Amino acid sequence: MKKPVLLTFGFPNPKSPRYRNLVALYESEGYEIVECLTTKKGFIKKNIDLYKQYKHVSTIHYLPAIALASAGPLSTLLVNFPGYYLMPLAWILTRHPRKQLIFDAFISISDTLVSDRKLISWLNPLAWFYYAADVISTHLADEVLIDTQAHKKFFLKRFFLRSKNVRVVYVGTLDDLFHPGPKEDRLPAGKFNALFIGSYIPLQGIEYILGAAKILHDQPDIHFTLIGNGQTYDEMTILAEKLELINVTFLDCMPLEELPHYLRSSDVALGIFGTSDKANRVIPHKVYDAIGCGVPVITAQNLAIGEKFTNGKEVFLCETGNAQSLADAILNMQ
Repeated sequence: MKKPVLLTFGFPNPKSPRYRNLVALYESEGYEIVECLTTKKGFIKKNIDLYKQYKHVSTIHYLPAIALASAGPLSTLLVNFPGYYLMPLAWILTRHPRKQLIFDAFISISDTLVSDRKLISWLNPLAWFYYAADVISTHLADEVLIDTQAHKKFFLKRFFLRSKNVRVVYVGTLDDLFHPGPKEDRLPAGKFNALFIGSYIPLQGIEYILGAAKILHDQPDIHFTLIGNGQTYDEMTILAEKLELINVTFLDCMPLEELPHYLRSSDVALGIFGTSDKANRVIPHKVYDAIGCGVPVITAQNLAIGEKFTNGKEVFLCETGNAQSLADAILNMQ
């Protein structure tokens, strides 16, 4: 029996954990995966390129040779994150003949840029454009994918969606990269190494990590290493200088393939500690990655973390937005 074909559609990074894990999920559910991805720049060029590719692969006669032997007709189109502005085109393409349309929303663009990162105010008309993009893209889909049950509840309420149309697909990790192994030596020798990996955005609560480092400044055997860059990087490095921290090392972003070596060099990985509403609903990639490497994680208690992990087993929870609570958790782990 030939497998139904699922077409991935959009401009994701095909090497990203989210993309690879979704492909693996749908393959396990019996789909043949065919890619319709673009690297074109700009809204119009992206849509034109994807339209042409879709027309090329929309019948079995044009599927790649590798799929011909086992694949049936195209039955499903998956718009990958971040595909908000591709949903109108995808909706049109899946009307005649009718195909299932799945949208990996993953996050809300308005919640992320306006409420969480505060890049613009809700008084700005652009904020309401982002909100409209969230509403329209999710309502055009037959099924919306999201990353936690807590996030699903938010989407149902904020964007007026029906529960049966929203599916939770947890982030997960890349098992071929993030797996247990011998202790490595990428971090300071002879120290209890606490490692943060991530983008510098408010959700992370990096100021509380630096606050914990200040509290633990008289513990010379504890060292913090922060890998990443982003929106609040300059603010955080200035704060570290102000606090006169000598137990913190800042490292720039590095290839994904390098991160497991740093995780396996650490004694504990640090999750998220921010106080935003979004921070209360997510389980970030780095938590899955660290646990995949067999490294314990200290992260803030939130609505989502208990969906997948147990306090005192894979994760060790502290209070949200509380540097003293984080410092105490690190001491308890030492």
